[in-house]
Amino acid sequence: MTIGRITAGKVQRVLMALLFLGSAGFIAAGGSTTTLASSAHAGTAKVGPIKIGEKNFAEEEIVASMYQLLLQKAGFSASLHQIAETPALQSALQRGDIDMYPEYTGTGLIYMGRAGIITDAVKAYDIVKAAYPKKYKEVWLAQAPMNDTNGVGVTRKTANKYHLKTLSNLAKVASKLSFADDPACKGRPDCLGGMEKAYGIHFKSVTDISSTPLRYSGLTSGKFDAVEVFTTDAPIQANHLVVLKDNKGRIFPADHIAPLVRSSTISKYPQIRRVLNKLARYLTTPVMINLNGKVILKSQDPSAVARSFLKSKGLL
Repeated sequence: MTIGRITAGKVQRVLMALLFLGSAGFIAAGGSTTTLASSAHAGTAKVGPIKIGEKNFAEEEIVASMYQLLLQKAGFSASLHQIAETPALQSALQRGDIDMYPEYTGTGLIYMGRAGIITDAVKAYDIVKAAYPKKYKEVWLAQAPMNDTNGVGVTRKTANKYHLKTLSNLAKVASKLSFADDPACKGRPDCLGGMEKAYGIHFKSVTDISSTPLRYSGLTSGKFDAVEVFTTDAPIQANHLVVLKDNKGRIFPADHIAPLVRSSTISKYPQIRRVLNKLARYLTTPVMINLNGKVILKSQDPSAVARSFLKSKGLL
């Protein structure tokens, strides 16, 4: 996987989901927009097969590979299928072309048409967990602690200089600082618009840069004092950045990853719940930043990264 995941970012992922909603009917009708390309090596077939979908960026590839490896260990024949974004994956899931895929609670809320920002992880999960079995005949398994959402990042030097740990801290000095963001951030309640309204954050200058790598390079070179980040981005750890806490819990939505499984699949193989739920607690935000870095910054194979991590936790 390339740096494309970072370039796309969380905002683009959400926008892509919305754009695809209009085409989901075409996909479900059998159009050629979605191609199932198997990328897995199935294990010894005892039960199954189980087809695991994945989106086309590093984090999804890593987590989907973990699902595959854990299921194979449990005796399933499991394969991976990369299918772009949420609406295409949903169409494939509802048709039975795949059995599951890693999804994000915030993205799930958007897909089901839920309006408003939900920053509480438990509340966001409880809503999708209750709604999806009725609306889509799909089941959410245990969500992970990791949260891949929007954020504001600064260098450790800047954080120390201005005593920055939270957005409330930032509000006191924002008028002295420059900020770079994705163009979609302006005015959004889950980005700059929300920071201005909830915290009174008004930067000295704001520069729109659609390329996430360019925002990071601008930050580390000193061109910008603060930048919009996505909270599991690999450069956060690589550059020892500080991500400021939304201490009022009003801006950045909860977006935690979890297995989303067809109800018929979980009814047929209820052991899937036990096999995959034991993974959830290990996938924290710092862990995913580190694992994403191995793939994005060091060009390691997602499956190999997944296998190494599972072995380190005694899960394989």
